[in-house]
Order: sequence, then structure tokens, then C-alpha cells
Amino acid sequence: MIEFVFILILIMLLVRHLFFWKARTFNINIPKFMAHRGMKIESPENTIESFKEAIKHGFKGVELDIILTKDGELICSHNYDLERETNGQGWIHKINLNELDKIKTGIYSHPNNSQALPTFLEILSEIPSNIFLNIEIKTLSLFDLSTTKSLIKLIKSEQIKHSFIISTFNPIVVGYFRLFSPSVSIGYLIEDITWLWTAHLFHPDYLHPRADLVDQDIFGMCKRHNLTLNVWTVNTIPAIRWCKKNHISGIITDNPMALHV
Repeated sequence: MIEFVFILILIMLLVRHLFFWKARTFNINIPKFMAHRGMKIESPENTIESFKEAIKHGFKGVELDIILTKDGELICSHNYDLERETNGQGWIHKINLNELDKIKTGIYSHPNNSQALPTFLEILSEIPSNIFLNIEIKTLSLFDLSTTKSLIKLIKSEQIKHSFIISTFNPIVVGYFRLFSPSVSIGYLIEDITWLWTAHLFHPDYLHPRADLVDQDIFGMCKRHNLTLNVWTVNTIPAIRWCKKNHISGIITDNPMALHV
């Protein structure tokens, strides 16, 4: 009898965890529009200049990516592979910070205006504190928590003066923040709808799906679980109007005209 009651309680707790959870509510004023890796018309993505360019266009928030170097420094970059965007070789996570000093990014996208790879601390010092940050953690594998742990240390040292949220494609990172840094709001990025079920395991505060994945099922899920919906990357005017019409909270975009729609 005792065993039966114990199993029944476990089943009830599991059902509650999977189906009757609610996202936490944070008092964070997320801008309607966030510039995707900065504004990249004149400057390479994820650089100080691209973020300043976004601010110049009127954006109140920017989305950026962070990666950890071999010696534990947070670098602003979308790719681990230096050959994707820079004149360097190798992988950021296998290189010390001082080895990145002479490396320039944007050599293909902005050959006449390539820029240094900024550290996250440089971003924090150069971008005004009234600009909202959507900080995406990049990971090498499902259980890669190196960048996550380093960022949590930085957050706990109160070096981030900006309002911010964390976002990630990695559900394990979502769970890690919920367990070990519960005061930080965490958004779950979705590119493949088959991963959506993991949100019911780790309970993000925000759902960040690719915009073309959003349908009535997504809207229904967000309503049931009190999830705030931020979408990426919305660049056409009709798509931006559709997002506004459907009251989507946050729109990540490359289009500077989004602010005037």
C-alpha cells in the first residue's frame, strides 16, 4: 500500500511538472525590437560598431552571442570556427585571448571595415547601460556548460549593469540556469520543432522560436504556460506587421525599418 501511494504521488508530481507548469514572470521591460547581432549595414555582426550602429538607428535592445576562450574569457562571436568570418584560423575555445588580438572579423561581409573581436566586458563598457541585452550562449555540445558557468560568475559579480535576458538553443543550459541561477530570466531558442517538448522538462521563462515555426499550437502553448514569446529573425515588412498584429512580445530583426512599421 505504501509503495502504491508513493508511486501515485510520483506520477502526480511528474504530470504536474510536464503539463501544469507556468513560466516565471520577471519585471523586465523587453524592447519590441532587438537588433540581430547588432545592425550590420556598415559593420560586421557582433562587434562594438554593429551595436553602436543599431543604437544610432534607434534600437533600444540588441541580441548578441558569446563564446568562451581557452583561458576563460567571454568573446562576442556567433561562430567557434574563426575561418567562418575572420582572418584567423582554428577555434575560439582552443585559443587564448591574447592570440585573438590581431584577428579581425567581417573580412568577407565587410572587407573594407573589418573589426576586432570584442570581449563581452568590452561590450558592457561601450554600450550604454540603458540598452537592453539579449545574450545568447553558444555551446559545443548538449552538456557543454563552460560558457554558462563563466557568465553566471560574471552575473553574480554584478558587472552587468544593463537589463538583460539569457537565451540558448541548449535545453540543459535552460535547466542549469533554473537550478543554479534562478534569479536570471532564461529564454529557450527553438529552430527545430521536434525539440519543443524539452521546454516542458526545463521550464524556460521565454520561448524564442524561429519566426516561421509560430502557429496556433505555439500560441496555445505560450498562453497555457504563461510564456512570453520572442521570435527571430523577422526581416520583411509583412512579417513584422504579422508579428505586431498577433501581439508577439519581442521581435529580433536585421531590418532597421522595423522600428517604423
